Amino acid sequence: MCTLYLDELKEERKVTNDEFDTAGFQEKMVNLGKVLSHDATKFTLSCKPPRKVSDAIRMIQEVSNTVYRIVGFYNTIPDRAGKVFKNAYRLAVNELLLGVINLCSNFLRKEDQASFMVPTAAVWDACKDLAGLPKDNRAAVRQAWVSLMSTLRDAKTEVHEIVRGEDRSEGFDDNEGEDDETDLTEEELEVAKTCAKLVDMAVFVMQKIERRCLAEGDPMPVAWLDDVYRSAQILVDETDVLVSQIYDEEAAYMKEQVKLYIGYSKDLVNIAKHQAKGEHADWFVMCENKYDSIWVNTNKVLKASFSI
Repeated sequence: MCTLYLDELKEERKVTNDEFDTAGFQEKMVNLGKVLSHDATKFTLSCKPPRKVSDAIRMIQEVSNTVYRIVGFYNTIPDRAGKVFKNAYRLAVNELLLGVINLCSNFLRKEDQASFMVPTAAVWDACKDLAGLPKDNRAAVRQAWVSLMSTLRDAKTEVHEIVRGEDRSEGFDDNEGEDDETDLTEEELEVAKTCAKLVDMAVFVMQKIERRCLAEGDPMPVAWLDDVYRSAQILVDETDVLVSQIYDEEAAYMKEQVKLYIGYSKDLVNIAKHQAKGEHADWFVMCENKYDSIWVNTNKVLKASFSI
């Protein structure tokens, strides 16, 4: 049953419900999580001596019914609630199902029965985590934004270490076994400096969006929240790629990657400026101009370097 539910979670369901209440939905899921936590405890106890088989059968039916209700409620989330909101609950329900599967499987293997409290605790934790799920798409994006910012800051630290020469390529050669450190050439260093500037700007832009668009102001359109998160996610993913390639690729190739990265950055800024107001909207326009300026300067510097 649970494995079937796991497969169903991978499917995209088109659900429409104009009366769907995200806050009310969150409350229902939290309460169902509490019920499942109690059911898991009772089921565990019913499987230990001197309990009767009938007790275990009854409790596994209770667990099954509660899981059915949780999955059923999840399947009522309409598209209008937001993609990030729905994904947060999909991941949580997925963890619940995996926890229940592990708990039930634990009693099928005699060698695992001594550690039955471990999978039970995993179910408790998964149920408890439901209380921290977002009440709407805005809250979902803000929660997910924290993870994006953490990854982005790590990339910022790494790229500045590269520029300062503190994070050198180890230069391993699979064929010859050499492990000499590799320094950047003059052209590669210029590219690395440009990458550092761009990552710095990405951090500033995402902080600005978080503080001025996500954390304050009037309610945000659900579609805009999904769009801004998706664009930010792409930018952060591309940041990892950009920084990781500095030592591996030549300056000419990295120049093209810088151009692509500026495009991803401007995509995010463009989405943000249409929702920001007043001076904050002007700030995002300034960012667009700054990106153009960085690209022009990068072209000039690298052309001069290549001509020497």
